[in-house]
Amino acid sequence: MELLPQGTQNTNQVTFQDQQQINEFSTLMTHYDRLNDQLSRLEADKEQIDDVTLELELVDEDELVDFLIGGDTPDASAENSSSVIGDGCFVKLKQSEVMLRLEAQAAEIDESIGATKSKIEDLSKTLSALKSSLYAKFGNAINLER
Repeated sequence: MELLPQGTQNTNQVTFQDQQQINEFSTLMTHYDRLNDQLSRLEADKEQIDDVTLELELVDEDELVDFLIGGDTPDASAENSSSVIGDGCFVKLKQSEVMLRLEAQAAEIDESIGATKSKIEDLSKTLSALKSSLYAKFGNAINLER
C-alpha cells in the first residue's frame, strides 16, 4: 500500500457498492489466476500426450505397450489438483489400442482447453469492465495492476 504524498488528502469516498466492486474484482482475479494455472497444466498434459503419441507411432501396431489405467491422475474437479487418485496399474495393450486411447484423451484435453480459454476470455471482459469503472471513480487512488 502506498501512502499519498505529504499534504495530499484522499477525497474519494468509498461507498458500499464501490467496496462490493473491489471485492468482486479481487475474487474474479483469483479465479482468473487459477484458470490460467489450470490452462498451463492442461497444455502441458496435451503436449505430453502428443509426445507419447509421436513415440508410439514408431512402434509396430501389434506390439504390446504398457498403459497406465487409473491412478496418478490429478483430480481435475478439485481445487487442489496436486492430489493423486488411487494407485492405478499398468496393463499391456496393443499399440493400436493405446493410440486410440491417447487420441481420446487428447480430444478430451482439447475440449477442456477450449472451455478454460473461453472462461478466461469471459473473465477478462468482466475484469476490464470492473477495472474501468473503478479507475473512473478512483483514478490513481486505486491500484488494480499486478
